[in-house]
Amino acid sequence: MRSPAGNRRSNQSCGSTCRRALVLGACLAAGLPGLLRAQDAGGRRFEELAGDALRATESFRPVNDSALDAAAANLRTAMGPLDRLLARSKSGENWRKYLEWPALQAQASSGQAADPVVLRRIEELLGATQNGLDMADFVRVRKAVTRFAEVADVARGDGGSKFADRLGKLASSLLAASASGQAEALAPVPPILERLTESGQAQGVVAAVRGAASRPNIHLEISEDLLAPAVNRPVDQVQPVDDVVLGTRIRGTGHTRGNVRLDFVPSNDKAVFDIVLDATNISHTRGTQGPVTVNSRGVTEIDARRRIFLDEHTVTAAPVEASADTNSTVTGIGINAPFGKRLIRRIASRKIAESKPQAEAVAEGKARDRIRRQFGEQTEPAVAQMRQQFRDRVRGPLQERGLYPESFHMHTTDRDLRIVARKSLATQLAAFSAPPSAAGGNVITARVHESAVNNILEEKLGGRIITQDDVARIAKEQDMKMPDSLGSDPDAEQKTWAITFAKYRPVTVTAEDSRVKITVRGDKFVSGERDFPGMDIAATYALGRGPKGPVLVREGSVQINPSGFKSGDRKLTMQETSLRRILQKRFDKVFKDTIEIEPLPLKGELAVVGPLPMSQLDSRRDGWMVAGWRKGSAAGSVPGEVIISERMANAAADTGVAVIESVARGVAAQLEAFAAIGNP
Repeated sequence: MRSPAGNRRSNQSCGSTCRRALVLGACLAAGLPGLLRAQDAGGRRFEELAGDALRATESFRPVNDSALDAAAANLRTAMGPLDRLLARSKSGENWRKYLEWPALQAQASSGQAADPVVLRRIEELLGATQNGLDMADFVRVRKAVTRFAEVADVARGDGGSKFADRLGKLASSLLAASASGQAEALAPVPPILERLTESGQAQGVVAAVRGAASRPNIHLEISEDLLAPAVNRPVDQVQPVDDVVLGTRIRGTGHTRGNVRLDFVPSNDKAVFDIVLDATNISHTRGTQGPVTVNSRGVTEIDARRRIFLDEHTVTAAPVEASADTNSTVTGIGINAPFGKRLIRRIASRKIAESKPQAEAVAEGKARDRIRRQFGEQTEPAVAQMRQQFRDRVRGPLQERGLYPESFHMHTTDRDLRIVARKSLATQLAAFSAPPSAAGGNVITARVHESAVNNILEEKLGGRIITQDDVARIAKEQDMKMPDSLGSDPDAEQKTWAITFAKYRPVTVTAEDSRVKITVRGDKFVSGERDFPGMDIAATYALGRGPKGPVLVREGSVQINPSGFKSGDRKLTMQETSLRRILQKRFDKVFKDTIEIEPLPLKGELAVVGPLPMSQLDSRRDGWMVAGWRKGSAAGSVPGEVIISERMANAAADTGVAVIESVARGVAAQLEAFAAIGNP
């Protein structure tokens, strides 16, 4: 851990992150009709909540002494791990000096005598753009200090005036969202709700606003038509028959022909689907007992199925269910005796007729047991593989990278596997409206609300310091070429760089009418040896069509301005003008003029079905973006195999991963890169 004086650099790549976020917005955004209006249900609800917020300004109440004691105890608990970390670190004493550690300890021990002025000063130090302050131990202390400061303000500071001001701003944002129907209008709301929660005020209003914007913000649908080719295949087997039925040895051959297919089962609780075998076995056998040899032809209709369950935790399977219906016909009776052949034949014919129902029942039972065992043996590896793939390639990596949704539910219809999720921490908002409908004919549909994208980006990038060296290192580790737009060019004033992302909304994707806007917010920039203040960098792309399909065309140049700057308010300073010129040259390359949306590649056994061309691009001002893919005209078919292959599990997992990567390409970037740079 480096000292605060030497901290300028950290992980991740500004340019690569920006580009990846851009690709995500590009893939999902386009403006079509269906905008929210002030008179719709969502608008009316926000208007009602704005009124509730204004009326709540009269509900301010001071906190009691026990609240101060609890906030102080919470700060002491948070300081423990940081104290131990600083004791082990060579730069620990520098950090203690920077954080005014004695004053911080005094406040943590003060309880009812807390000084909100001192707490706010230390809060500002903890919130500075110093590399290392984004480490978990520092963040926990910063949040505890903020909570303590809020409670202290309410107890003896200017909590009342802050409370009224916050509720006024909250009402203003809610009314703006009601009037415009835009999710972007709610951007100021989460920090206000967090401060109200920390100070223990207006909790009813806080809960109501969070409830109004807590709908699932990710809807993913994968058609049975896409996954079925990984399972559906013909069965054509010839096997020897060697068995004993009612004491008679039976030998011959059996020819089984049929099909294995995937069948989605409607379920609201979890994803359910059957692997089904429909087949007919035709056997030609010979059985000998004493002097009698019987030739027969048996026809057995076979039905076997294994039900597989997929939920947010794991993959499980029920035992194989099997049925068999046998109908046999005697094709010949041979008598090996020197005399009495007619008598023996009559007796044998009568006995065969009498025993036929019992023999067929025995044969059916043996067929059921055999099919149940064989089908179980052949499907079990695939079930185990699916379980492992879900754990190792979906749930596990997303959890490790902090990308796993807070709410995650899967279910099936008779045609689709559907995933409904909400990605939002307790301090973030999700969707406030229902998603738009998907176009018919899609084999994959992703409906993503901008809140899901922005919440993930805030988790991964908020407050991070990213340098050119980090980008170069990751490109080398990934065996990739360093993007030209992110390298150094001294002649063009593009020297080695670093960016400190804003803690709140560092990179955002905003859906607009027929376009998507990408905004990068930096609290601090470094070019060579020079430090520059923060800037907001924004690019807007309009949807178009090229020879190969959808394209995104940038509208005008990249917009670069100080945070909150409005044209005509003031003139930029010389330092701001210099930084704008440097950033303009770099980000005009990062945000390309035109971005082609490539078909979605598939992996494993489904590779021959893809790549899938994008067939739908929709967006709405309420933040919803829709992308749909269909099978291409050149799609092939999956090679046939006997029963079911373990690779079916790989194909299903790879399909899900491919969609996630395409939808989240700008969020999680290349997932392997984020695994390395996304965590301190």
